[in-house]
Amino acid sequence: MKRIIKSKTILYSILLGSIILSTTSCNKDFGDINKPWDNKVYTPTIPGLYTSIASSMAENGRPLFTSHLYQASQLAASYSASGYRLDDKSSASWYNYYGALIDYNKTMELIEKDSAVARMTNIKAMLKTLISLKTLANTTYYGDMPYSEAGKSYLGAQYYRPVYDKQQDIFSNALKELKWAIDNFSTSTSQMSLGSADVLLQNDLSLWVKFANSVRLRYALILRNKDAAGADAIIADALSKPLLEPAEYISINPAKITGLQIDRSGTFRGNSYIRMGSTIWNAMSSSAATDGSGIYDLRTKIFFEPNKAGQWKPYPQNPPAGTEAETANGVVDGKNNDPYAEARTTTWLAPGNYLYSPLNYYYVADRTIPDLIITGSEVSFLKAEIYNRGIGGVAANPATAKQFYNAGITESVKFWYKVANSSTIWVVNKPAAAPTDGELSTMLANSNVAYSNTVATALTQIYRQSWLAMFHQPYDAWVLQRRTNYGTPFTQLAPTSEVLDLNKLIYPQAEASSNAVNWRAATNGADDKSKKPWFMP
Repeated sequence: MKRIIKSKTILYSILLGSIILSTTSCNKDFGDINKPWDNKVYTPTIPGLYTSIASSMAENGRPLFTSHLYQASQLAASYSASGYRLDDKSSASWYNYYGALIDYNKTMELIEKDSAVARMTNIKAMLKTLISLKTLANTTYYGDMPYSEAGKSYLGAQYYRPVYDKQQDIFSNALKELKWAIDNFSTSTSQMSLGSADVLLQNDLSLWVKFANSVRLRYALILRNKDAAGADAIIADALSKPLLEPAEYISINPAKITGLQIDRSGTFRGNSYIRMGSTIWNAMSSSAATDGSGIYDLRTKIFFEPNKAGQWKPYPQNPPAGTEAETANGVVDGKNNDPYAEARTTTWLAPGNYLYSPLNYYYVADRTIPDLIITGSEVSFLKAEIYNRGIGGVAANPATAKQFYNAGITESVKFWYKVANSSTIWVVNKPAAAPTDGELSTMLANSNVAYSNTVATALTQIYRQSWLAMFHQPYDAWVLQRRTNYGTPFTQLAPTSEVLDLNKLIYPQAEASSNAVNWRAATNGADDKSKKPWFMP
């Protein structure tokens, strides 16, 4: 029976299975590391704890991104107020991070106590890469947060209520940890291997270096709003070291983990009222023609589909008075109006009606699409931005910026064609394995895509295409939107919008009671989603 991810616990079980199957190879390398720790309840091991941390890299908080972050980033629109409350759903990423931080601290403790610590430098670098990425991501979501004293509750009561560190200090330390990892990965044969336990990158050290360095480059660009000199030094150093190539990406990938499926369909039903929005439609089509004749972006028909009547009809991001109401998801008058209903796998035309273009059913329902952590396309757009702006120790170079810009678009399109074509459930309007050279050339030459000779316009294009390439990464698209001061495609929202001025996530409600003193010091007693984190302009 196939197992389907709906939580970190299930993913952990799947990944742990791969470790159990490879016990012999792990024991060969680890020896004393696998001996029981002096705890009567359980026996933590480095491979097992690493697996727990690796499992936490998967997407989390899906009800949040389908109900809030898709419309906040404007990668989609919501035709009705979500049934999910922000303060209820914003805690998933918080607890995901702190669970991983505990595992990280315990793993590092085991490593430092072991007599073979000198042979585990690569493992330390892997762990530092993963937790540094999670740290930087989490602070861009929430702002100030517990860090230096956090994840150590197993050491005693003095760590039960950790202080909130300033975001600036968190950025500084996490970026230093990434540099340590990049500088210390070693090809020495004396280094121990995690064997099959490294389900993320299969012990490919060159890819680990690219991963860590690409993450460092991403967050250096975010840092630059507040510390240009410090960021430029990091950018210059990152550009001198290996980075992800345009076609490379880091992910939790069902194709590489036996029995793994990633089920995201449930979060598009029920209380998530998601449709294609007017903002993204205007970034993918040159006209409002409902027959789709204005579509120039080759990913449009992979991400979205026409409404029940076969028309391409976006829901307005800020619906004016008189906007025709969408029919509710679910069964209405005996007919199922839900475009995300599972029955569409076998019966494509739903019996009911939906007026606005939904996300493509197959994109929602396919359980083999990898959870993307960072992609070579994103790195290409970061490079395009650097050469467009002339920062990080490089001179502005429009030709080089254009080269990376085109590479980012090209590889994003190729990736989604490959994903859609490899889907075993995709039947209706299934794309080819890859776009033709002619199709790509036509898209890149379109007046809405072709790299502009005007520097400011070209920068806007870079942000737009990076945002589009992050369709499957709404958290990262939201960060991009905020770090560019809303430089990604954006429509001013109505004053009543539930995502108006969503500049940070709300801290979990439990923080106000269990860590009250430190929570009050960080929030002045009132947590506010509109408060800008330190990194924002």
